[in-house]
Amino acid sequence: MKYHVFHVTGGVRNTMSGVQSFIKNHIQEDDAEFDYMVGESNGEPYFPFNQYLDEKQFKRIVFPELKISKMFQYVRECQKFYENYPIDILHIHNPITAFIHNYYARKNGVRVRIYHNHSSQFSDHWLKSIRNRFLVFLALKNATHRISCGKLAGTKIFGNQSFQIVPNAIQIEKFKFSSDYRNEIREEFHIPNNQKVVGMVGILNPFKNQKFLIEIAKDLPQVTFLFVGEGPDRLMLEEQSKELENVIFTGRRNDVHKFYSAFDIFAFPSLYEGFPMVLVEAQCSGVNIIMNETIDSTTQLNQNICTALPLKKDEWMNYIEKAPVLNQNRPLEEALKPFNIDENREYLKVIYKQGLEK
Repeated sequence: MKYHVFHVTGGVRNTMSGVQSFIKNHIQEDDAEFDYMVGESNGEPYFPFNQYLDEKQFKRIVFPELKISKMFQYVRECQKFYENYPIDILHIHNPITAFIHNYYARKNGVRVRIYHNHSSQFSDHWLKSIRNRFLVFLALKNATHRISCGKLAGTKIFGNQSFQIVPNAIQIEKFKFSSDYRNEIREEFHIPNNQKVVGMVGILNPFKNQKFLIEIAKDLPQVTFLFVGEGPDRLMLEEQSKELENVIFTGRRNDVHKFYSAFDIFAFPSLYEGFPMVLVEAQCSGVNIIMNETIDSTTQLNQNICTALPLKKDEWMNYIEKAPVLNQNRPLEEALKPFNIDENREYLKVIYKQGLEK
């Protein structure tokens, strides 16, 4: 007999979010103990996350779009789902609808109900932050487990309540430095091997704060700035940098792991984060990293290559100007090995099984 696990995320768009990457990395087609289903809100089947689920034949439950006008419909479909599907473990990653899922899951006998926090803020907007704080409070009333991506994020969201940390693990070997990858990416974008490249990987949106790096790029024409990803801010960012020859937007890529080898500096000025996977990925490649000082310090697994600074333009420019071009081999730091995805999949299964035994 296999246990049925139901992962629930929010709206799915034409870019792979950190939450979706976590789910993708922690579900397996051939798992001997667990069957997995995923719930998402009104995502198109050609979007990368949904495309992956459909290709791997994971059952995908589509809930209504996350709008106030559709909330009653969402509630009705949630109620109907838990009345008709035998779920053993609910693992929910979305604060907006978690209270609805947890309520109907408890009512219909789902024994393990996990609320998984992936951020150190309730929202980047004050009104939404108040709303989400209340919704998370309601969700936790019916949750059996609290999980966070990191210590800082867990403390900020759960306060004094106990929680378990499940790291945002990856296939670390995939992200190791490769001179072949470096040459391949630089050739594609016509970047000389001795040219200094500042790179960022992530969705193009306000809280990732790419506009801060573009302001720096204006004063460092001798440095190439490479933005990997897609998102709602792309047109605005392209307009902001249209006269700059040293700024490149790659759009959505299926070979993101190759870009870290092409970077000399990985820049991460994000306004807030939980425990971002891209920082783990970057550290696996051995690239020098500069990040916002407000990001959880426990993300600095290899402190020899990580630098945290306030978001002050002059300080970031000084760091970038002094940083070397890294076209030599970069070894994998031992401290990163606990973030191997295989070990963390097993750890998550232990949490599931312990919850089922209670």
